[in-house]
Amino acid sequence: MATTINGSTGASQIQDNTVSNAKVADDAIGLAELSATGTASSSTFLRGDNAWAAPSGGGIDLISTINTTSGTSHTTGTINLTGYKQLFMSFYSIGSSGTAGQLQMTPNGGSANILFPVSSGSSSQAQYTLVTHDLGSGVMTAPTRVAMARNLTVHTAEGPGGIGINKGLTASTTSIVFAYNGGETFDVGQILIYGIK
Repeated sequence: MATTINGSTGASQIQDNTVSNAKVADDAIGLAELSATGTASSSTFLRGDNAWAAPSGGGIDLISTINTTSGTSHTTGTINLTGYKQLFMSFYSIGSSGTAGQLQMTPNGGSANILFPVSSGSSSQAQYTLVTHDLGSGVMTAPTRVAMARNLTVHTAEGPGGIGINKGLTASTTSIVFAYNGGETFDVGQILIYGIK
């Protein structure tokens, strides 16, 4: 590779546009060498226009998991709903040890809201009831049952199109309690709560 010599210092200089990729060591280019605008961080990515930027939105996070194998009530504990637009709740194989009861949700110490009836007895079948809650409007979508199951019954008293009343969940809600209105004990199942951004 040709070089020019700076006579005053005796230092060799590399001519412009003469260094190929093969001459650059792996992992030798750091963030400081990039000409990108913006700030690199754990919450930004380098866009195609050479700018560090935060994602524009979207995504889904699992924010709470409850295994309903015993007890008359289950609480999510402290959760932060800030930044989420909707909650998506999956009720898997929910059953009670007593007579049929209605599963109810109590947000952050507020008033209990009936979700759907649940029959007694456990089941080894795979079944889910899915509920979506819009945190902006407070409207909870009517439950949808996936697969046949004897211990899950869709609540249809308020219509299949949507329950249409505020269920008390807001961005400041920090806990949700699930229980049967008759005090029955959970004997199987799992509740998964996802936050949708």
